[in-house]
Amino acid sequence: MQRILLALKQGLQKRIFVLGLMALISLSGIFIFAAPSYAVLHSKDKLSPQEKIDRAYEYSEATGILEEEKQASQNANKTFDFNEKANVKTVTSATEENSEPNLIEKAQDLIQKVTGND
Repeated sequence: MQRILLALKQGLQKRIFVLGLMALISLSGIFIFAAPSYAVLHSKDKLSPQEKIDRAYEYSEATGILEEEKQASQNANKTFDFNEKANVKTVTSATEENSEPNLIEKAQDLIQKVTGND
């Protein structure tokens, strides 16, 4: 009778131990995937412009300079919309303002001169 009770007690202890470990693993999995992703999404919104510049200088000097220029612009806090074609306007206005031939046009002229297709 004592052997049976001892075997039941050991079996029950093993089951409780296994269930406890499973619960601990499940809880740690939830915290690993939920908490860091929340922190990343909301931490960059709370930084001041100077903190953003300082953080950029930690990566490299060039990144810091780019961040300074971005913070000095009008739309520093505006998120970039990839569907908007903002670069088309700047490229066309830049080509209209600059009548001087660029490197590609000079290369095309040189190729035409070399091949004799003037």
